Amino acid sequence: MIVIKIGGSLIRNARNLVRVLHEYALDEGERILIVPGGGIFADTVRTASETYGISDEAAHWMAILAMDQYAHYLTDGTPARLITGIADPSSIRTDASVLLVYDLLKKSDSGSGSGIEHTWNATSDTIAGWIASQLDATFIKATDVDGILRDGEQLSEIAASELIKMGETCVDPELPGLLLSKSLNCLVVNGKDPDRVIDALRGVCMGTLIIGR
Repeated sequence: MIVIKIGGSLIRNARNLVRVLHEYALDEGERILIVPGGGIFADTVRTASETYGISDEAAHWMAILAMDQYAHYLTDGTPARLITGIADPSSIRTDASVLLVYDLLKKSDSGSGSGIEHTWNATSDTIAGWIASQLDATFIKATDVDGILRDGEQLSEIAASELIKMGETCVDPELPGLLLSKSLNCLVVNGKDPDRVIDALRGVCMGTLIIGR
């Protein structure tokens, strides 16, 4: 199982990436689960929150609904299908699927809870990481940059414990802590070039590997 978070920053070419991933999954017999970012839909929530004083709790769920909006965008005109749950991983077919996350996280929070804080520090990055941990899946974040930079240079690899100390990067502030707690790795790769994502799936990476330690 491979979980790929497709960032909202890729909206211009995201559906082409979905098509490429779907074709790869069928050709290679892989199961790829795409977790959508929030993108312009979540940005609208953030603007409304700042303008009208929406609480963190309400804004959290509004932003997750924004992820579901992006999910519908990603499947529009592509062969990928929408799915609504991960309770039975065997039901996730050999192809590329896009996950609707709102109901999943609501059910989780009504039970044992995901442990994801309800603030803007925990965005779709952390949510996608949590989903990957639940499925014991490989985790890839496809975004609009080549990887994580330090002093202007791209890192090929960094420990999550070290990433926490770096401050603002291309991943959300809560993701490194989740990777540590779940001993989960995350590969950050530039999704503007679908070939880079496919190369990453094949073990050739031009991005940054965040190691969950």
